Parts: sequence; structure tokens; C-alpha cells
Amino acid sequence: MSRLALNAVLFAASAAKRAMRRLALNAVLFAASAAKSAMSRLALGAVLFAASAAKSAMSRFALIAVLFVAASARAQLPERRFAIAVGSNVGAPGHARLRFAEADASRFADALKELGGFRAEDVRVLHQPTRAQLLVEVRALEQRIVEAARRSSRRNLLLLYWSGHATEQGLELGSESVAFAELRKLLGASRAHVRLAFVDACRSGGLVTSKGAKALPGGFELNVTSDESPDGTAILASSGPGENALESAELRGSFFTHHLTAGLRGAADADGDSRITLQEAYRYAYAKTVSHTAEVSGVAQRPTYALDLKGKGDLVLTELRRADARLVFAPGSEPDRRWLVVRDEGLGEVLELREDPVKPRQLALRAGSYRLIRTTANDVRTGAFALTQGEERTATTVTLTQRPFADRGEKGDALRGEGFGRELELLAAVGLNTPPLRGMGLAPALLLGGDLAMGTSQTLRIRARYQDGQGQDAGLPYALRSLGGDIAWLWRLPVRGLEAGGRLGADAVRQSVASTSAGTAFRGRAGAVLSYALPLGGRVSWFSEAEAQAASFRLNDRVVLRPAFEAVTGLGFRL
Repeated sequence: MSRLALNAVLFAASAAKRAMRRLALNAVLFAASAAKSAMSRLALGAVLFAASAAKSAMSRFALIAVLFVAASARAQLPERRFAIAVGSNVGAPGHARLRFAEADASRFADALKELGGFRAEDVRVLHQPTRAQLLVEVRALEQRIVEAARRSSRRNLLLLYWSGHATEQGLELGSESVAFAELRKLLGASRAHVRLAFVDACRSGGLVTSKGAKALPGGFELNVTSDESPDGTAILASSGPGENALESAELRGSFFTHHLTAGLRGAADADGDSRITLQEAYRYAYAKTVSHTAEVSGVAQRPTYALDLKGKGDLVLTELRRADARLVFAPGSEPDRRWLVVRDEGLGEVLELREDPVKPRQLALRAGSYRLIRTTANDVRTGAFALTQGEERTATTVTLTQRPFADRGEKGDALRGEGFGRELELLAAVGLNTPPLRGMGLAPALLLGGDLAMGTSQTLRIRARYQDGQGQDAGLPYALRSLGGDIAWLWRLPVRGLEAGGRLGADAVRQSVASTSAGTAFRGRAGAVLSYALPLGGRVSWFSEAEAQAASFRLNDRVVLRPAFEAVTGLGFRL
């Protein structure tokens, strides 16, 4: 509430005290108008109530109501929100490398910036930081909070998100760690009015069970008795003490963060007011994580929480009205119908939603290109669509094409995006190869082929290639032209887009000397491949390869083995 509005309210109180009915009424109504943008509905209602009371009697009660409005409106000043999101795929030696922790941190931070009222400059995203780097960033963010508190009376909120490995004692940063006790101390020492921590890691329930707190899985409850926002600390963990936290190739992230992020984008909006509270987000993430992990692995992963919040108000995390665009799902009566929304750009985010039988549901999304997948017990349909800035679209308007049910894959199948079927990507590229014969220069090549996903971590790459090389030997010009193919098996590495593997190939080689054909021979090739791909937007990606190879062929009536190196670059198009 601005100083002008506050002064107007106090002026109204003074006028009321002197029983100046008309002047007091006008001042109070002016205060209501000025406060409308900064006060909650309850505060505005109190102002109007005070106005009514002043109009009828201007008693002492009206004076008290006006002063109450002033205090309440001041408490409802918008929060300044700060966040640090940390993702670490690498844990301590001996722990398997995670695939999606760093992507989860980025996606969660995106939701905060898009829908949660977090300024971009107030959100820090860290991928695989060292312990020292993490602590430096936390202290720098706390300094920003202190400076914000010094410059303004606005409330401040601090949110810490973590995705990675953990033990019963603390969070893992490679061979380093941050103890749970230290993390709680950092949160407790912050000058922010509200301090939130979301920890998505194995055994993260240990964070909420120390110092006598209890790990409470379900039944998250904040008894809302006023609009006053709570102060204090809330810690939400993705698993209970001793439990593992699971990732999903289908969801391209962890179960807990996937459902939490979907909830913040609208899936958790239980009352349909387009505002997602802490209570709604946790209840949704808890229910979905428990049921989904039990369905996939047979063992339920149970999120836990610990609260030390003073005040009885709702803590709103996101507001759907802030979104670029919205996708709306009409009420449905099929309990097994499941929708997946897959973003074609950036990190390829996957959001899941099930229809409500009574009221429509919505997802708040960025403008861009998406795929919509609708699955039931015996049917899979997919379709592509795009959302523009400010657009609200109904899912039923997206044209969906039926896919063979056998292509869907069952839970646990090692497919890139389980449930989507095997993904096929067409490739077109050019390359240069070191010369296999004396006197030749670099030999250019044209390559056409495709990638077939063979699980969550492997790719089968098949190529056809044409190569044309020329050179001179003892003054005689000669040329080598080859037509052939090869097959490579690649494994995905922890760095996004990076793959490595082996390749086998064969070519028919035609040689000519001084424009006279010298016949056709065959050449075999074997090599080690390092490949990198980068999405360019939509279904298009850029990729490059480096291959160290050995080629075997007949030369002067004997078999020779020659080393070679090939570099390739090109474009891919996902079908």
C-alpha cells in the first residue's frame, strides 16, 4: 500500500473522530480505491465495511475498522522473491550418475520466473557446483535479501531447490557434501520472512527428521483463518528417511520434481482459482509421486515435509495468469485417460495431467511448439501444436493421430521417452576424411541416414555415404570414389547431447588412374565415434561427429590396414 493510500486512510480516521460524516466517507472511499491494487479481498472488504459504518453512524467502531484496514493493507505488500536452484548429476564416488537432476533444476527455476513472481535477476541456477561455489552463491543471494529489506518494507521470500544425490547426513556435490544441519542453519539465518526448501534426492527425508521434527508424508495442512501470509520455514523432501528417489526416462526428470512442476503449472489447482498454494503443490506432488512410483517400481516413494510457519494464511507459489499461454483440458469421465504435453524446444520438458471429472483443468505454458500425447488403456494418439503469446487453447482442438498400440511400450521399457514409441531422426551431413593413400588430400563425403533410439541411453545410427578423393602418385593423377554404408551403436554420456560408441562399415571403391578405370575393390572400416547434438528448435537439431578409424583394403595385391580420421557435421530432423 502506498504512502498516499495510508495517509488517506489516517485522514479518514481523523475525520471520523470529529464526526465529519461527509468528509470521512469520501476519504475512506478514496482509501479503498487506492488500496484496491495492493490489498487482499479481505482488506478491501474491511475498508468498504468501514465506509458503510462511517456513512451510517461514524462511531468509534468505524474508526477501529479503518485503522485495522491500514495495518492489514500494509501487511499485504507484495513480496520480493529470491531463489537458488541447484542440480548435480554427479554424487560421491560409487554412486550412479543421474541423468536429469540438472535439467530438473532449470525447469523448476523456469516455472518460478514465469509464474511465481520471481525476477530473473533474483533467481540463480547452478549446475554441478563445488561446495565453495554453492556457499558463495547462497551468501550473495542473502546479501541481496538484506539490501532489499533495507530499501523497502516489503516482505521477502527465499526458496532453495536441490536435485541430486544425498545420504542420511547431507547433500552430495561430487566428492564434497553439504550437511543437512548446515543447510538448516543457512535457512534459519536468512533475513527473509519466508524460507522454503525443496529437496529432491534419495534419503532426503533425513533433512526433516532432525531436531525432533517429524517426517509427515500426507495430510499437509495449513489452517487458513486469515489472509495474513505466514512467516518461518518450510522444508519439503522428495522421499522419506532411507528411501530412494527415482527418475523416469518417460518424464525426462525425477518423479517428484516432474509432478511438483506440473502442479505449479496448474495441475495442482484444486479450487480452480488459478493460484497454486504451497499446500496444493505439496498435496498434488505427494499423491502423484506415491502412485506413480508404486505403479512403475512396485515400491512407493513418499515425500515428507516439516513446517515451522507462524501465521495461518495461504502461501501462493504461482499464479497461472502470469503465463504466456494456457492449454485447457475439458472435464472427462475416463479415469485411465492420461495427457502428456512435451515441449519441442529447450530442455524438452514433459508435463502430465489427468482430467477432472467435474471441472476443466489447465496448464500454464510458454509460447512455443509442443507435442500432445493422449493415452488410455488400449489407445495412444499424438499430435503437434503451437501456442502463441496470450493464447488459450483447448486440448480437444489439437488434431491427434492414432499410433499403433504396440509402439507405445510398457512401463520400464528402455525407450527414449517411454510410452512415446521409438523415436526416429533423419540425418543429412557432410564430412572430411584423411587420405587413405599417399598423395591424396582430404576427401569430402556426403552422408544420409538416421538415428533410432534404442532405450533411454543408447542410439543406433545407420548411414549411407558417398566419398570422392583425388591425388597424384609419381606424377600420375588418380581418383578414388566410394559408395557404402555403416552402422554405429552409441551410448549417451552424462553431458547432455554427447554420445560415444563404435562403428563398422564397408564401401565399394572404384579407382581410376589418368582417367582410366583400374577396377573396383572393397574396403572395410572400424572406428570409435564421439558425437554431439544440439537442438535448434522444433524438430531440428545440429550434430557433429569425430571418428578415429582404421580401414582395411587391398593395395598392390596385399591387404593393408591404414588409420584415418573423419569429421562430420550436419542436421537432424525428428519424425
